[in-house]
Amino acid sequence: MVEPASTVIWMALRSIPGLGVVIFHRLLKRFTSPDLVFQAPYEELIQVKGVSPAIAQAICDFNDWPRWDAALEHLVRLGGEVITFSDVRFPVLLRDIPYAPPFIYVRGSLSPADETGIAIIGSRKPSYYGRRTSHRLAVELSRHQVTIVSGLARGIDTAAHQGALDSGGRTLAVLGCGLDVIYPQENKGLYQQISENGALVSEFPLGAAPEGRNFPIRNRIISGLSRGVVVVEAGSQSGAHITAHYALEQGREVFAVPGPIDSPGSIGPHRWIQQGAKLVQSAADILDEFTTLHRSSPMMAEAKVPTPSAQIEDPIIAHLSNAPVQLDDLIRTSGLAAGEVMSRLTLLELQGLVRELPGKFFLLAD
Repeated sequence: MVEPASTVIWMALRSIPGLGVVIFHRLLKRFTSPDLVFQAPYEELIQVKGVSPAIAQAICDFNDWPRWDAALEHLVRLGGEVITFSDVRFPVLLRDIPYAPPFIYVRGSLSPADETGIAIIGSRKPSYYGRRTSHRLAVELSRHQVTIVSGLARGIDTAAHQGALDSGGRTLAVLGCGLDVIYPQENKGLYQQISENGALVSEFPLGAAPEGRNFPIRNRIISGLSRGVVVVEAGSQSGAHITAHYALEQGREVFAVPGPIDSPGSIGPHRWIQQGAKLVQSAADILDEFTTLHRSSPMMAEAKVPTPSAQIEDPIIAHLSNAPVQLDDLIRTSGLAAGEVMSRLTLLELQGLVRELPGKFFLLAD
């Protein structure tokens, strides 16, 4: 288990401007620990792929330790902790995804039983049918000792978390903000319940606001903590579409709940079904894919996931240059769905290959 003093060093290293998760893991591989990274000379740092002169100099010059000591103290007062990639408690499923976070902020408790996780996701403005179906699936899955994973957003996410709690099950909420920021505010009570019956998880530091750009990054954690992702109701360009796309990249199963053909909320699930997602009418359709769940085992069948070093093809990269390109233009010129473009841009950012500018403009990183 990582000691608190060591935890501060992980937090501090992640705060270096321009140092994304891919470069963080490369530095860990080269120097074995964050404290040795800070002790490394400039000449050795600059030899690590992706480490620019500015990043290397920022590591060498770093002296903002009081800030991160205070941040850890604040986290402890909140009832939270940092679980690093080297900690045995770091979720097994999350460890194996491409671009895994070097550490996560957690309030509540993680359990080996969470390796049965299934994500239920969808619209923030669902129909009554969508809310009822999300809640019912969460209840049924929880009764089979499945941990329900979602994003604490309004609508489908809220119904899924509530269904797990109503059945006495466990649920994990992945936030697009700091652990000390409750968003949306109407889920304050749910936030507290989840911390007592599962965990709140974030890779964003305390105080981080729920900015729009955070949610595609957050969505890869939702799918990363799950064996499969269930899309209940969603439009064609929703966050749920991005999460389902990440699930495919990570080797997870994608499920979709059909709906009325004239409902806007059916567009996303029906599209996924057309593309091969398994149609879901009840929890049994999900459980059938993971037979060990029927034996109430905390472990499911071995997932086929790529390693963190796996390379994902990037058709978007050919449409980027050193000149900013607007998101809508990237969608048009690439010919890809908006959700896929957004998820690929997020992965490219995590690799340190792309930068986002205000106004949804993107360009190749220096």
